[in-house]
Amino acid sequence: MNLLSLFLAFLLVLAVAAGLILLKHLHKKEAQLKSVLEKSGAEDLPSIPCEMSAIDQLLYDRCCRYMTEHRPFLVESFSLQDLANAVYTNKGYLSKTINHFSGRNFRQYVNYYRVMYAMELYRNNMSLRISDLSQLSGFHSTTSFFQSFKNVMGEPPSHWCSRVRRKYLKAEKSD
Repeated sequence: MNLLSLFLAFLLVLAVAAGLILLKHLHKKEAQLKSVLEKSGAEDLPSIPCEMSAIDQLLYDRCCRYMTEHRPFLVESFSLQDLANAVYTNKGYLSKTINHFSGRNFRQYVNYYRVMYAMELYRNNMSLRISDLSQLSGFHSTTSFFQSFKNVMGEPPSHWCSRVRRKYLKAEKSD
């Protein structure tokens, strides 16, 4: 029994020593890397793309499904924290995932859904005014609605509405 304890103690000391040597080696490599970065400047180094996994894709899909099914964007105060709570993750990770997969920041991502909803509303009721569409879609103001609509659709909402109305009237005449 005593010999076994001595052998286990020896293995423990050996493991700790190996860990310390590895840690010292890592610190040395880190110092070398810092030195290279300082000498060459960070802008000279190629950017390393952020690797996103299938789990990240699942999280993004879950967000999109939640946005479509529950329409939380209709609440003006809807926040990144609200979405993170709904899909069971943290804000930082969720923000990074949304940015990567949608190419938009969180506010742009939410406003995209708001614009799509406004378009759906208008197609169903062409008597709605732009200020009505803005309010019913969860925007804080008509100005932010105009800006978001133009960013998403490439044209102001008034032009889009006129075009959709003309198409509808033209289709109605041909029937």
